[in-house]
This record gives sequence, C-alpha cells and structure tokens, in this order.
Amino acid sequence: MRHPRLPTPRLNVLISLLVAATVIVTLGVALWLFDATLRDTQARAQADRVTDIAQVVATRRDVARALQQRGDATAFAPDSDLQGDIDDLRRRLDVDFIVVMNHRGMRLTHPDRTRIGEHFQGGDEGPALEGEHYASRAQGTLGLSIRGFAPVVDDAGEVIGAVSVGVTLDTLGARLADNRQHVMLGIAVLMLLGTLGASWLARYIKRVLMGLEPHQIARLVEERQAILGSVHEGILAVDVDGRITLTNTAAHALLDQAGLDTPTLGTPITDYLPQSGLPAVLRHGQASLDQEVFINGQALLANRMPIHHQGRVIGAVATFRDKSEVRLLAEELTGVRRYAEALRAATHEFKNKLHVMLGLVQLEAYPALARYLREVADHQVAPGTALVEGIGEPVLAGFLLGKQSEARERDITLSIDVEDAIPPPREPAMIHTLVIVLGNLLENAFDAVDERDVRQVTLTMGVDSDLLSLHVQDTGPGIPEAMRQRIFTSGISSKGRQRGLGLAMVREHVEAHDGTLTLYSEPGRGTLIEVALPYPPHPDSEQ
Repeated sequence: MRHPRLPTPRLNVLISLLVAATVIVTLGVALWLFDATLRDTQARAQADRVTDIAQVVATRRDVARALQQRGDATAFAPDSDLQGDIDDLRRRLDVDFIVVMNHRGMRLTHPDRTRIGEHFQGGDEGPALEGEHYASRAQGTLGLSIRGFAPVVDDAGEVIGAVSVGVTLDTLGARLADNRQHVMLGIAVLMLLGTLGASWLARYIKRVLMGLEPHQIARLVEERQAILGSVHEGILAVDVDGRITLTNTAAHALLDQAGLDTPTLGTPITDYLPQSGLPAVLRHGQASLDQEVFINGQALLANRMPIHHQGRVIGAVATFRDKSEVRLLAEELTGVRRYAEALRAATHEFKNKLHVMLGLVQLEAYPALARYLREVADHQVAPGTALVEGIGEPVLAGFLLGKQSEARERDITLSIDVEDAIPPPREPAMIHTLVIVLGNLLENAFDAVDERDVRQVTLTMGVDSDLLSLHVQDTGPGIPEAMRQRIFTSGISSKGRQRGLGLAMVREHVEAHDGTLTLYSEPGRGTLIEVALPYPPHPDSEQ
C-alpha cells in the first residue's frame, strides 16, 4: 500500500527554522560557556579578595593584642570588643565570616557567637599557623566556602595566630544568579532578534529566488540543461563584467569549426572572442539582431540580447548559427517559390489551350482542331524540346521551361541559348544555387522590360573547362550610374520598399561558390549581367 507523500516544507519555513535553531543553539552554548567562565572568574576573584582582607585584618593591633592574651578567658568571650569590631567589619565588607584563631586553632571570633572558643573546622588552617597566606576551599560550620588565610605575627615575628575570611558558595551562587538573570535577559533579546532576522532572511531569499521552491528550481535547471543541449543554435552568455558564464554544446561545435578552443567559464569575452559584440550590448543595453559575424573566415548569423534584472543590465547572451545553413534554407524556400511560379504559368497557359481544344470539339470543328494541335506541336512542343536540348540536369531544364511559360504569359520574349552542353553537376547543391541565381536574374530582367515597348530577355549558357557561364541581358531602361555601384547590396532597389533582396542573394551565392559577377548597364540601352561559376560535372557524365 502506497503511503501518501507528506507535504514538503516551504523554503522560507526551512530557512527560518534553520537560522533560528542555529541562533538558539549557538547562544545556548555561549551562555553555558559564559556561565562556567563567570563562575570560575568569580571564584578566583573572591579567593583573591578574601585573602587580601585576611592579610589586612591580620595586621590590626587589636587582633594581635587579643591573641597575645593567651591565658585571659575574656579573649574567648562572645561579647568581647574584638568580636563586636570584627562583626561590624564583616558586614561592611560583605563577607560571610571573619574568624580570628590562636596558634592552637581556637576561635576568638565567629559570626555564630556560640562557636567562639571551639576549634576551627575545615582542616585547611595549618599552613596559615605556620606563617603562610593563601586561599582554599573547604567545608566549615557555615557550609562549603572559599577561604582566605593570613598569619598574625607579634613584634618579634613569631606567629601567634591566624585570620580566616570566607564567602560561602551559597552566597557566591546567589551573586552568580543575579548576574545570570541579566545575561539570560540579554540572551533572550538576542534570540528574539535572531529569530526575526531569520524570518527576514528567509523572505529576502524567497524574493531573490522569485518565489520558487527548491524542487521547482531543480526542475528549471534540468529543463534549462535539456533546452541548451537540444537547440541547434550556439548560445554564449556573459555577466555584467563581460566574463563567460555559459556555453552550450552547439556553441562548442560552431567555435570548434572556426578553429577556437572550448571557452573556459570566467574568461573575458574580449580575450576569447573580440568580435562577439557582447560588450557593446552590455554598455548600451540594446539588442542586436540578425547580424553577420565572421570568425576565422566562418560566417555566422548572430543575435545578441541584454539580460535585465530589476531594471539593470546584469549580462548579455548571444546566439549563433552557421549562415550556410540559413542560406541553404533560404535557397530551398526560394527554389520552391520559383518552381511554384513556373508551374502556375505553365498551368495557366495549358488551361488556355485546353479551352481552345474544348471549344473546337463542342463546335465539331475537327479539321480546325487538327490544325491547332499541329500548330501547338510545331510552335510549343518543338521549341520546348529544343530549349532543353543540351541541358543534362532535368530540374534545371524543367525550371527553364517554366520560366519560358511565365515569359509568354507576361508577353515577354525569352531567348535561351545553350552554347555548350551542360551536364549534371557533381554537387547536387549546385542545382539549388543555379535555380536561385537564374530565378533572381530572370525575375529582375522580366520586371525591367515589363513596361517597355521591346520586351526582350536573353539567357546565354555554356560550360567550358568546368566553368559555367551565364549571361542575362534585357532591353530594360538600364541602371543609373549612382545606383550601379550598390545594386548588389541588400535593400538597394529602384522598385520601392522591401525590395532589393534578389541581386544581393545572387551576389552571396556566387561569392560562396568562388564565382564572379559582373554587371554592364547604360541608361536606355538595357542591362547585361555575367556570372561565372565553377561547375565540376558529375562523374557519370564524363566520357
């Protein structure tokens, strides 16, 4: 039978209990040590005090005279003058007893006058009667006490008696109890302050942890590690001082491809990766998105974001991705769009032909239908077959047929001249590149002649010594000289906003394949763009 799980105590409760218990135990131990130390200190202090008092009393003339009257019975009288003086002195000095004894240990004075004339009790008076002064602890008629002894000597230096001054441990305990009350009061105040401090500390830590419990923090850490390990982008974070605090596996792989060692946590980002751009984000607190970064020749696409906490920048994080992957995705998307446009144009043209055929069938004009089918075969199928002749790559041939259909739909004359046979390429990715390059160049050429009287676009292709040459010429208005130098820059276009991406993409792909790109244009006389790309043929196509 499964037992129900007990609820986990909240973090602030645990912290409060832990800190309060620590404070209470610490102060309790401190109280015990203080009490023991105070007791020992009080005992030593009282021993020194009663010894000093005993020495002072032993020097009194009346004490010496009383001890010199050895045979006088009045010396042991309970109401003697010496007894009265010693009692007054005892009360003023706040001690429990002052006993004057003769050389045989017989008492001349005592707080209990009935004890006068009896032998001193405790057995520790011997050294004093031999001329020593000291302190001891012994059991007497008043109980266990701390005693100070001093010898009494006559003018000749002979020991004629001794003086004992003492404080009982009960009296000393009462004094310690008074001091302990003050100490206990102070300890109680400290415990209360410690408990209140523990409660404040618990609330502060809870606020710093954004109200999360330990198991929630543990789960977040596990999720964070899983996310960092699963994302494809490289992640690199720094603190407010620009020192690396976090990198993930993808970042290690990208940096390793760029020839950099795995970064050590705590390393200044300016020393490890000066071109990261994170110090600028820390200074200005502004994000930097979709910026190209080159690390040892490797192109990365970077996003940089500041990390804010309570309105302050406490760090920054950068995500990196290999730009070649982004470029490949863009190529695939653009290629699909081009294929779709070509198919749409071909479908539209084919539907028009089907309408003509359907009308002739409904009219039962079969001779006219036969002539029309021959004309379609002569003017459409044959030229299309001739168009793809010499192009060994089916995808490229189909793409050009689609562009031919699009040109006819837009009432543009597209001439395609294949000077040399074009075999399939060795690298399949080259087909995507050709679709991107030709698609953008032809699209720009179509737009250029769209509003001209003469709508002529010419594409010349050929392969010579593993080098593919592409020439796209139009009869458009040409490109002004001021714009000609920047025409391949992203965002530069004469067609308005959100344009100017096609030629920039062409330049990127041509440069990525170590090709060349040349533009010739004169206002009013059209534009010619020449592209040369390395084009190793597929091994199966080599003779």
